[in-house]
Amino acid sequence: MKEHEYDYLESEDSYEMAVEWIARGDREKAEALLKKSVLLNPHFIYAYITLAGLHARRKRYSDAIGVLGRALRGDPSFHRPHYHIAKYAYRMNNGPLARRHIRAARESAPAEELYRRAAKVIG
Repeated sequence: MKEHEYDYLESEDSYEMAVEWIARGDREKAEALLKKSVLLNPHFIYAYITLAGLHARRKRYSDAIGVLGRALRGDPSFHRPHYHIAKYAYRMNNGPLARRHIRAARESAPAEELYRRAAKVIG
């Protein structure tokens, strides 16, 4: 595969299989498929979010934040990764990081009520 030539169909198939493995409780298979999905399509934000969620379920918040940081490289203005980074940073007791990212989420999607409520909790 050439640089910047992504396999969107196979990436989506890998993502869908990962979601199925999550439902079946096999997080290791799901993680491998999600990593494959973002390798095949580095712009597949929801694959990053799902992979970060797997890390967070294991309380590996730093890993989750790292995954979401890679997602933001593709689209730094998309609000969802910022929200999830804020949530995981808050769980790690990293207030400054949580506040910075919930602020970015709110700036990108000012009408999103969830972000307004989260900002109140984060402080």
